Amino acid sequence: MIKNIWPVLAFFVIALILGCAPSQTVKPSGEEAKQKRDEAEKSYCIGAGYYKQQNFDAALKNFQHALEIDSSYYEPYIAIGNIWRKRRDASQAEESYRKALKLDPKRAKGYEALGDLFLTMGRNEDALGVYEEGLSRDSTMVDLYNGIAEIFVKQGAVAKADSVYKDALRRFPDDLSVQRLWAEFLYNQKRYQEAVDALLPLVKRFHSDPNVNKLREKLAASLGELKRYKEALVQLDSVLAVEPTNKQALIAQGVILSRQGKYRAAIKKFREVLSQDSTMASVYVDIGDAMIQQARYSAAETELRKALKLQPGMASAYVGMGDINRYRGDANRGKHITATSTSKLKQAKAYYKTAKSWYQKVSSDPACATYSRDMIKYVNDNISKIDKELFTRG
Repeated sequence: MIKNIWPVLAFFVIALILGCAPSQTVKPSGEEAKQKRDEAEKSYCIGAGYYKQQNFDAALKNFQHALEIDSSYYEPYIAIGNIWRKRRDASQAEESYRKALKLDPKRAKGYEALGDLFLTMGRNEDALGVYEEGLSRDSTMVDLYNGIAEIFVKQGAVAKADSVYKDALRRFPDDLSVQRLWAEFLYNQKRYQEAVDALLPLVKRFHSDPNVNKLREKLAASLGELKRYKEALVQLDSVLAVEPTNKQALIAQGVILSRQGKYRAAIKKFREVLSQDSTMASVYVDIGDAMIQQARYSAAETELRKALKLQPGMASAYVGMGDINRYRGDANRGKHITATSTSKLKQAKAYYKTAKSWYQKVSSDPACATYSRDMIKYVNDNISKIDKELFTRG
């Protein structure tokens, strides 16, 4: 089955509301100012809770109340902008982000938020201008380099993106996030060997850093693409030794085990993930994939239908259902069509037609289109051969 096995991570992600840590933007002077900030932070924290619950009306009310108490509080402006963005009101979002920039032009979050807003609107040049403005204020705002590189990647100017990352690496050689994003860039450009060469010394250098597992996961992904499976599993074992419930590491191990043909072990890993979170539709597809390779078609179909129940229209599950019926068709057709019984040929044709109906559901999906169209051609060819054979038999 064709699927994006190793999730491609975006280079730049806007931070929404991560918590209620006290702001350090404006240090209150005097007891009265401190009391105002404390009260404002209470409203902000309540708003953050509502935001996480997708209750944006209540969240907005509390964020606005925080600013009524203390208009110099930076975080609510970003949070309000995020709400307007959720509501697809770009002008209001931009206005709120710009208020944050005006309040503290040396904080990265406002530039990140506004730049990402422009990126989602296709306003790449405006986004580039925002990031460059931020760096002109403070060249140590690491995330802004990532934003600039992302724009160049979108424009197909990979060499420029490469240059931006290398500049960031020179400026911040000890920043783990810069190293990770550089590796992600190499991985996304399918420069797997370069990613491995960059990451191997880094996981040794930063072995005691609590965030080193992010590097190990990307190193494992790169090794996996190079079919260096044993080495990839070693890296993932190191991750799980520290984080035994790391779902992405468990999934990655399962995928590698599947690639090695160790389907039972792979399914066990996937089941571990589902024991933590039974709502992960993609993991049911992973299990279904492994079961298909074991020729356990009925069991695989059960898993894929679980995925579709959780995520209707899931392309990879549709492809899996097509694969199941295609394999069933192949089994009934037999190696030599002229030696296959009429009843078996008719059953094979029925399975092929069912497979075709599943593949057609994703024939225009960018991730599955090529594969599904190839499989549609395959089943059509077999249906034609069966029809000819049945015709000669009368």
